[in-house]
Amino acid sequence: MIIKNIYLNYKKYLLKEIVIKGWIKSFRNNKFIIINDGSTIKNLQVVIPKNLNINNNILKKITIGTSVKIKGILKTSLNIKQNIELILNNIYIYNYLPGNILKNTILHPKFHKFSELRKQCNLRIKTNIFSSIMRIRHNLSIAIHKFFNKRNFYYIHTPIITNINTEGIGKVFKITTLDNIGKEYDVNNEFFKCNTNLTVSGQLEGEIAALGLGRIYTFGPIFRAENSNTYRHLSEFWMVEPEICFYKLNNIIKLSIYLIKYLIKYVINNCIEDLNYIDLYLSKNNKEIHNNLYSNNLILSLKKIYKLKFIKISYNKIIKILRKNKIHFNKLDSNIKWGLDLNSSHEKFLVNKYFKKPIVIYNYPSNIKPFYMKENKNNNGKYKTVRSMDLLLPNIGELIGGSEREEDENKLIKKMEYLNINKDILWWYIQSRKYGSVPHSGFGMGFDRLVQFITSINNIRDVILCPRTPKNLLF
Repeated sequence: MIIKNIYLNYKKYLLKEIVIKGWIKSFRNNKFIIINDGSTIKNLQVVIPKNLNINNNILKKITIGTSVKIKGILKTSLNIKQNIELILNNIYIYNYLPGNILKNTILHPKFHKFSELRKQCNLRIKTNIFSSIMRIRHNLSIAIHKFFNKRNFYYIHTPIITNINTEGIGKVFKITTLDNIGKEYDVNNEFFKCNTNLTVSGQLEGEIAALGLGRIYTFGPIFRAENSNTYRHLSEFWMVEPEICFYKLNNIIKLSIYLIKYLIKYVINNCIEDLNYIDLYLSKNNKEIHNNLYSNNLILSLKKIYKLKFIKISYNKIIKILRKNKIHFNKLDSNIKWGLDLNSSHEKFLVNKYFKKPIVIYNYPSNIKPFYMKENKNNNGKYKTVRSMDLLLPNIGELIGGSEREEDENKLIKKMEYLNINKDILWWYIQSRKYGSVPHSGFGMGFDRLVQFITSINNIRDVILCPRTPKNLLF
């Protein structure tokens, strides 16, 4: 029986014999065993009664980290810190951990910084803080599927192996089955007889699916090979990408805001104990915590964001605001002009200091956005814009980016030719505009950044089980 269910239905099991399995968190006075099985942040106290005869060899093996099976009677507790406890009848030890083994690990019962946990990624899932983050990550995953399922979206699995670079920029991870790639390299000897790489987005294939199913979403891993070591970037991360037929820019802006608010509400309703624990943990480690705008309490801050009205503002107005506030940026970031692609310092200034609330920026310059985005009417000269949007949240900056897609075949081809994009590789994408094309739109949301935002964890490496970053593939 898992501990989470015991707490949820404890009245059902009172005075009954139950069996639990898990890992020992602490052992006090040769009498109180504290056990957890990962299902909840709550531990269960197990009491060894005085009249129970336990072999001394067994007692010596009841140490932190030891995995056990315990059989006992569930009773109400007199201790105000918990409402139930288990009276031990029998204990079986699966794996004994001597105390000296734990000494140099993060399993030792003391406070550990995230940077220390990161060095032992294979063990950090056993810590309270990381297990809380992973349970929240799980619940956010479930919530995303529920959100789209309620709105009649179909969940589509797009390819991970591909021969395209959706964004047309940045580095990709190349794939090969050849043992030796030298001067004699011939692409025809490759497994697929073409250059292949790991996907940077499922969007283009998602558009194909949407043009047959009406509304779809993808949710899977994508890969970027940029040599970026910031606290916001991973080389392997997860993206949520809906595509919807007959949706315009305003439609996807509304949908993205609904999604964020739904996820905030869901995680508060389903992960309150883990959120409380993370809040407590971060309060002990101020260097790791984001400066929450609205409250020193994580949950209150999330509730505040949920209630706020998100601001919609054009790129043109944003540039004017940034120019008037150059004093807030360093010399490099203060060179603000039309056509600039906003960086993290600009984004954080806008949401954290200037507006002090989430914002949606729309109508970005055409020259800094991908080829598939639909251009606005009345574009002239160098001031061409596309029907695009970015949703920015406090502390993390951009979380969602999307646009209307160019549905006209001729305009799409013209834009690809202008940017020297290989039409032969993307013939199937172009052809999708020939057979029943319709106006459609979509966006991408970085799932790992979402977990960062919800948990207020500063470094993205601390919200995924085994982070993949440049020069780091240890686990």
